Amino acid sequence: MQYDKYLFISMILKNTHKNKKAIYLIIIFIFIMHLNGSFYNLYVLSKFNITERLIKSYGNCGQASYGFINHVYNNFNINENILILNDNPNFSFNNSIWFKYKPNVKINKKKIILINNKKSLDFISKNKVKLIFNEKDYGIYNILKNIDNCFYLEKYD
Repeated sequence: MQYDKYLFISMILKNTHKNKKAIYLIIIFIFIMHLNGSFYNLYVLSKFNITERLIKSYGNCGQASYGFINHVYNNFNINENILILNDNPNFSFNNSIWFKYKPNVKINKKKIILINNKKSLDFISKNKVKLIFNEKDYGIYNILKNIDNCFYLEKYD
């Protein structure tokens, strides 16, 4: 029995160096994940669905306004591309259109989503407006949906 006891102790002592290396690597890995915010990102991925995360990132009615655009597309059953006008100076181009863009489908200019720009509207009546965006006259539109400074407009015939 004496021999087995010493063999067991020597095996433990040989493997402690390997175990220390593994423990150090695990600690370094966890530290790097903490610095990159991986634990928080995993929490957010598991807690919120894709729509909630996009609204949190791109805003509801401000910034790129993903929440308002998604609301309009879902509630009005839109299956086409709509012209989206966003006057946010933080964007170098009108990137809000790409949220729901369908390739090989023409843009319906009779329906417009206007974001972050109430000053482009001249109110004719409560639900009728004249739209002039970036010095271009688009004509007269009916307001179908309005939340803060976001508008869903349809061409007035």
